[in-house]
Amino acid sequence: MSLLAGFLGVPLTGEERALTLKTIVSDRSGADAIDHMRTAVHHNTEKAGALLAAQSVFAVAATFALDHGWPRIPVLLSILLLLVGSLLAMSILRSTVSMYGRKAVKTDPVQLVFDLLLSRMARFNTALNLTFVAIVLMIGAALAYFF
Repeated sequence: MSLLAGFLGVPLTGEERALTLKTIVSDRSGADAIDHMRTAVHHNTEKAGALLAAQSVFAVAATFALDHGWPRIPVLLSILLLLVGSLLAMSILRSTVSMYGRKAVKTDPVQLVFDLLLSRMARFNTALNLTFVAIVLMIGAALAYFF
């Protein structure tokens, strides 16, 4: 379980999440806690945009590699991982208005922003890890091609 938590970069159990939220909120008022977490959400959004730009560069490199006869399997796997990672990164860039559309359930706004933050962190870290594996595959393909 800790390996998965490390991969996703978020607490997985309800107890760990409650402790993390308590740590983030600590001595902050409700409004300050929300602002603090919204800043973190905004930062994750910026990182997702940067990751998406980097993924596009590697996708171009993978296309170049295919056109120049590099080993197809690792390059195609790399492209697939980049595609899945880019979809995850793009999902972070979508609107967050839906979290405020819960009419029937009165939910603590601090908890809503915290849940959004955890969701985005898990998607970003997964996309980042997939991108890393894609790059390793490209390096392997390059080594196989040149040596």
